[in-house]
Amino acid sequence: MKLQELLHVARRRAARFDRHVVTVDPQRAAISIIVASAVLFVPLFSAWQVTKSAAGAAAPLTVATSINAAPNEPVFSVRRVARTAAIEARVANLRTQLASFSKSLPADSCVMVKAEAREVAATRASRPLIPASNMKLLVAAAALDVLGADHRFTTSLIGNRVGGSIIGNLWLVGGGDPVLSTRAYPATQPYPTTSPTVLDELADALRDSGITKVTGSVVGDESRYDDERYVPTWGDGIRAIEAGPLSALMVDDGSLLGDPFKPAQPAVGAATAFTRLLQARGITVIAAPRSGSAPSGGTKLAELTSAPLSELLSDVLANSDNNAAELLLKEIGLVSRQTPTRVAGLQTVASVLNARALSTDGVVLVDGSGLDSTNRLTCSLLVNLLDSYGPESPLANGLAVAGSTGTLRGQLTTAPAVRRVRAKTGTLRSSKVLSGFYQVPDGAITFSLMLNGPGVSNQSTYQPQWKSLMNALSAFNDKPLTEDLLPRS
Repeated sequence: MKLQELLHVARRRAARFDRHVVTVDPQRAAISIIVASAVLFVPLFSAWQVTKSAAGAAAPLTVATSINAAPNEPVFSVRRVARTAAIEARVANLRTQLASFSKSLPADSCVMVKAEAREVAATRASRPLIPASNMKLLVAAAALDVLGADHRFTTSLIGNRVGGSIIGNLWLVGGGDPVLSTRAYPATQPYPTTSPTVLDELADALRDSGITKVTGSVVGDESRYDDERYVPTWGDGIRAIEAGPLSALMVDDGSLLGDPFKPAQPAVGAATAFTRLLQARGITVIAAPRSGSAPSGGTKLAELTSAPLSELLSDVLANSDNNAAELLLKEIGLVSRQTPTRVAGLQTVASVLNARALSTDGVVLVDGSGLDSTNRLTCSLLVNLLDSYGPESPLANGLAVAGSTGTLRGQLTTAPAVRRVRAKTGTLRSSKVLSGFYQVPDGAITFSLMLNGPGVSNQSTYQPQWKSLMNALSAFNDKPLTEDLLPRS
């Protein structure tokens, strides 16, 4: 039968179906919908396939920015049948490729993929596994819900000014800013802070106001948070190397430029860094830097405000900044539960997941950075969490871009993933994780792949798995559209 004849038959059947639906009762109409899905879709899809094969055009890689409005047609509708059929046709190849990919997964691993608002693949998706830095996705999500995308952190100067002098101490009060840095620091890091809050600007403001002398000390005030410097279960290989010591007043991740070891008291380190900045601007500071709590009711001399949280998330997620994640966790606890601790932050994260109706079965939350190997998440939770925010959200925008930014700058540098995937990586000795979005026309595929076990963090082990997953995701079809399967008037 020729293409024109196929379309003609399909249109006649569609017209009869429309007349039938409006004359029968709802129960019989529901049965008709099922039958019509096959009767109507088969000739239409066959005709579309013939046309597509004849055209021989490749699907474009460009991502459209517009999203169609939610459907508003009645339940018993040819359009609804056509849309369902079109979606199933688009994901058919993807489902087949993912089924093949899943067979190659190591036993202690999971994968889950959602496309077109439906689960396309799920292998051990509910098994709790070590998420490594994918824990930061939960912290970032909770921060957006609790603090808001526009939340900013403020660092203040408090003191008693008389003329051009600060009489007594100058208090540097920490506001929990996770990216507070001296101007020179970011360039020394493998993943430079993208939106640093530059402490030098606070020293500039003091100098420009006419201050030339501090008769006491610069005193670092870290009283906003508790004094837990490290997660108790972190090993010695993590402490002060991968993260910490933690403080509400951390400058340059708690380090001092030029010093090989981090100060044990971050607030003293911050006061030291600020003293050096003042002295470099010709401001005399008489006494040595130290830590303490600013007097209540002190006069605020200047303040420094961070970029909004939506911008800071690129450091938490794309750059996988461990200190930033742990400080955000304490801020979440403070704002939500008036308790600035890691535990209160984790309790809030759990509450956010529950509020979003996300299953936490088997989930274990120990820290915010994912450095602790006793954390447990599931592929299902990670995919559904990402899906609940979507590919255009601040959460998604904070993710690393394949072959371009953050921890994916040197990963997935070839097609089909390069600059098409936004994802969060995770790496521990026994864990390698990748969760995020694979862009397709008019949307994205949401995925999570967690590999656990000996040697999975070796490139020779995880890179073939990542490449295979990306190749499978590239099997998604952007056609047929609903309109391709509708009868023409």
